[in-house]
Amino acid sequence: MMLTAHPFAEPGATFSTTTQYVFHTSSGPAFGENSIDVDVICTFASDRAASCWVGSEDYASGDPSDASAPLTSESGKLRVFAGLRGDPFFFNLSGFVDTVDIVKQAAGSLTFDTAGCPQVDAATSQALVATLSEVPSQADPSRTNPDDFVNANVLALVVSIEKSLLTEGGPILSIWASTNEAP
Repeated sequence: MMLTAHPFAEPGATFSTTTQYVFHTSSGPAFGENSIDVDVICTFASDRAASCWVGSEDYASGDPSDASAPLTSESGKLRVFAGLRGDPFFFNLSGFVDTVDIVKQAAGSLTFDTAGCPQVDAATSQALVATLSEVPSQADPSRTNPDDFVNANVLALVVSIEKSLLTEGGPILSIWASTNEAP
């Protein structure tokens, strides 16, 4: 499981010492049926000192910053890495901004069908597709990559857990994450 925080993180960025980073898991025989919830909670005392709990089943504490030697619980069923990583999010922001400009320019001439959806003529449709897919973009001819986040970093909390710690309720597992003010 991976949770990212602190978009556009610079070298030296650290996880907050006043925040709980939580993976909420729920397992059952089918999605939403008779599920059992297990939270995986991680807190940081510093950039080199973290504690992570898997419900009341497993625990790890120590330095999570070395990806080649992740923080590992005594049982070996929980491994944790936390640190700076390349942002995994891909987004053609420049192409999107250019596309919005084209739509704004065409807005006055749009017609709408009975469902209220705009009908776009072939030329405008082709311009929109081209703007989102062409490199370099029309707005910035120097662009060579449609991913505007290619050089951005985030803080990544990566947790590897033996699935038996999370699937007591059944084989269907749902997961979501949150950050919360530490008590």
